[in-house]
Amino acid sequence: IKHIVFISKENRTYDEIFGQVEHGEGDATLARYGSGVSFHNSNRTTSVQGADIMSNHLKIAFEFAMADNFYVDSDVSADGHRWLVNTYPNEWCETCTAASYGGNRSFDFNSKAPGVYAMNGAAGAIYPEDYNEAGSMWDHLERNNIDFFNFGFSIMFEPGIYDEKYKYEGLRHYINFPLPKPIWDRTSKQYATYNMAIPDQFRIDQFQKEFEEKWMSGQDTMPALITVIIPNDHGAGERPEAGYPFRESYMADNDLAVGRIVEYLSQTPYWESMLIVITEDDAQNGVDHIDAHRSILMLVSPWVKENYVSHGHYSFGSIFKTFWNILGIPYLNQYDAGASDLADFFSDTVNFRSYSALPADPRVFEPQKALDPFDEKFDWKALDESPVMDNKSDMIRESKEKDEYRLENREKEKN
Repeated sequence: IKHIVFISKENRTYDEIFGQVEHGEGDATLARYGSGVSFHNSNRTTSVQGADIMSNHLKIAFEFAMADNFYVDSDVSADGHRWLVNTYPNEWCETCTAASYGGNRSFDFNSKAPGVYAMNGAAGAIYPEDYNEAGSMWDHLERNNIDFFNFGFSIMFEPGIYDEKYKYEGLRHYINFPLPKPIWDRTSKQYATYNMAIPDQFRIDQFQKEFEEKWMSGQDTMPALITVIIPNDHGAGERPEAGYPFRESYMADNDLAVGRIVEYLSQTPYWESMLIVITEDDAQNGVDHIDAHRSILMLVSPWVKENYVSHGHYSFGSIFKTFWNILGIPYLNQYDAGASDLADFFSDTVNFRSYSALPADPRVFEPQKALDPFDEKFDWKALDESPVMDNKSDMIRESKEKDEYRLENREKEKN
């Protein structure tokens, strides 16, 4: 393997998507984004019966390999986006996260204090106050002369403005934040970071366009590592006028985007030496019958076992340990050094078949309707701001303590 593509998504548990997978340790009653799902909108005026929400995830798992014993180290997005770049939250981050999510920290526009001093919201990047001494994966890669390129990872600071007109950036920051030079120099300026107002379909359009220009033209070779954020499985409020009539619509958007990027990459000349790793930044917005931190981990490559579920115990450190083993560089910290690697996923038997993406159910998500506003002539100033990452009302609505998610209530329904 010479090329790695690391894809991060948002907030889902294992059971929500893979609970129905027969050869995995799942609870089918919790697979609300699986196959044959029925649901309605928040006003109960529209419903869908028997829909396949994340069909590409299920197909990819069937054709390639996945884990049913992978646990995110994070609790929420704020610390999750630290773990995702091979750093670990320090005391400052852990304290600020709890205070911010608890409603006791907010950004004061009138403050005369220099700097930020306190994280507020679910920042998707590392602040100077909690940057590890050894740095993150970006510093580690540069120190070891490994070429990489980034699409949307680790460049989102709070507070920010999440307006749809920032379709190429994702947001605008209220104040300047220092971005480490290794990632700034190697980050796409045409790919949107987290912003739920921007369809994942638009992100994949931009990814393919830039990939073609950079690494399919014959001038440059695909880097050893590419990072990509595809965040819309975070979910947000219903927007039927924009192609999202249900909360499930965001999951379908995300699923189609994942299917499209895997299909595209599997048809490039780099596929025969490529590994795609797909995971989540945290698992806070769903329910899982094993543990609240259990999430999805998929490996896609000609070199992984087919229709395979690995039962080994894995963490974010396992992902990075495998990356560094493949790239032949040292481990960055104690978390990747001490983790189990992902060797169990790989096979000596190679299969260079490409992947064919499944379309979204038009009852759930309309890709073209979601993309229509992204015409250059559209009136961007007339658009509303996007929901912020991990906003409180959204988290309450998706709370693990909702009555229909409680085990005792599900047991009553069975009886």
